[in-house]
Amino acid sequence: MVAQPDVNADPNVVVTLQTKDMPWEPAGQPGVGIKVLERVNDPRKGRETSLMKFAPGASLPEELLTQRVDFFVIEGSVSDGIDQYGMHTFVRNSPGSTVRMSSAEGCTLYVKRREPIRKTDNERIVIDSKAAKWLDFPHRGATVLHLYRDVHGIETARFGRVHPDRKIPSHDHAMGEETLVLEGCLNDEYTAYEPGTWFRMPIGVPHAPYTEAPGCLMLIREGDLVW
Repeated sequence: MVAQPDVNADPNVVVTLQTKDMPWEPAGQPGVGIKVLERVNDPRKGRETSLMKFAPGASLPEELLTQRVDFFVIEGSVSDGIDQYGMHTFVRNSPGSTVRMSSAEGCTLYVKRREPIRKTDNERIVIDSKAAKWLDFPHRGATVLHLYRDVHGIETARFGRVHPDRKIPSHDHAMGEETLVLEGCLNDEYTAYEPGTWFRMPIGVPHAPYTEAPGCLMLIREGDLVW
């Protein structure tokens, strides 16, 4: 199989994409489209971050996973052949799992494929954000749902809502950070990140986020730039 070209593969570069302006590319099956946000071809460091869209009734062939695959349901509902998942559900399937992605009603997914930092990190995770317990982060003016915390202290991910008119002190990210804005708007000294914006901050790059009305709902991952 021929490797697909690298996309935004330099971890030292700030990347900001308005995904709503990107066209859906064919994903190899009728009714399935993809927008690749980053791709790194490497047997140890490899990863791909994308949005995927399934038309009603669309599906992908059965797949034996060779990488860890996380997905978050942005809209609609999806099945991986193991279970059915509704809007704002996070799922992780480990290498060696067999999945068959399909959607009866149609859906949009945020998908991360990557080589695990440690081969023993193979826990399957399913979190329905509508049923899970959210935590208050008063020092950040936010409420958050932790999706996973790597026991080695490298990778974390959370689904968070920053309340309106909040300022977060300037900080950088020792493990790098990537964010997908789903609702509202997040601002910093560089730009405004509106719904559909995906941005990646390299290790050590500072910023001072803040919100106006109506706040911001976003997905955040840290540690994917650490290899």
